[in-house]
Amino acid sequence: MHIMEGFLPLEWCILWTLLSLPVLVWGFHRLRTVFREQPEKKLMVAVAGAFMFVLSSLKLPSLGGSSSHPTGAGVSSVLFGVGITSVLTTVVLLFQALLLAHGGITTLGANIFSMGIAGPFCAIIVYKAVTRAGARPSVSVFAAAFTADIMTYVVTSGQLALAFPGEGGAWASFQVFMAVFAVTQLPLAVVEGIVTAMFISYLVSTRPDLADLRFPKLRDKRAMRLVAAATILCLVGAVALVNIAGLQGTDDRGGEAALEIDPDYAPWADSLLSLDDAGEIILFALQGLIGATIIVYALMRWRKHRSEGASDAGDR
Repeated sequence: MHIMEGFLPLEWCILWTLLSLPVLVWGFHRLRTVFREQPEKKLMVAVAGAFMFVLSSLKLPSLGGSSSHPTGAGVSSVLFGVGITSVLTTVVLLFQALLLAHGGITTLGANIFSMGIAGPFCAIIVYKAVTRAGARPSVSVFAAAFTADIMTYVVTSGQLALAFPGEGGAWASFQVFMAVFAVTQLPLAVVEGIVTAMFISYLVSTRPDLADLRFPKLRDKRAMRLVAAATILCLVGAVALVNIAGLQGTDDRGGEAALEIDPDYAPWADSLLSLDDAGEIILFALQGLIGATIIVYALMRWRKHRSEGASDAGDR
């Protein structure tokens, strides 16, 4: 998902940063506007960011004997659009670059553009198109989350292809990086689409202000909980499988592909931290725990407000 520290020539780092900055500025403006005009949505923005924290912390098996991460950008894209999603993505990427040696500061602009701008932008287009076609909201959300995930990797492949055109040109390099990133990401994008649709469906049942999404009411809550529990167990099992089998990450494979195309290229920057496998597992678990804690806190607070509202209505 991420272009690693030093694996993008300086001029490309500058270019992608300059392209991302206007969207980030707009995103901060949108965030301030939402917080000022709709302060009740502050917690929902936090939940969208926390969902991104949780999903992007999961290292899941993908095709070709490798592993990769979901992006988690689907919830924020559907609820708040590109601007706010780019800000939340920046927070996640900075956390990973500074504390997990994942991604990088030099490549931050490129990673924000792919995961926080291009992916969400394509997701919103698909979401609106599928919704206008008359599909169920759950299908629209699934399509948006799937698109956000896949397009993040497609754009990352394009970014690396432009930086490392090789003898066959940028198009030939693009095909190489697509095989490393986007193609292997397909099953993870499906999983992310399903999990995102389930999560937003639950949010709609918890938050009446999201009723405009028109999800059907969850009549069989027990069945929904069983499905959610089974999904969580499968994700935990997949994460355990990756760590037990020691599957190589697609980020590492992308770096190797870049050096195969241009053997003379030397990464010009190193990560601020150097983590062993155990340290990486612990810190990614910490990232997921932070996100999960925020989500649980929000759900408990909303449930408390609903019960208090029901109690007040009964007293009348």
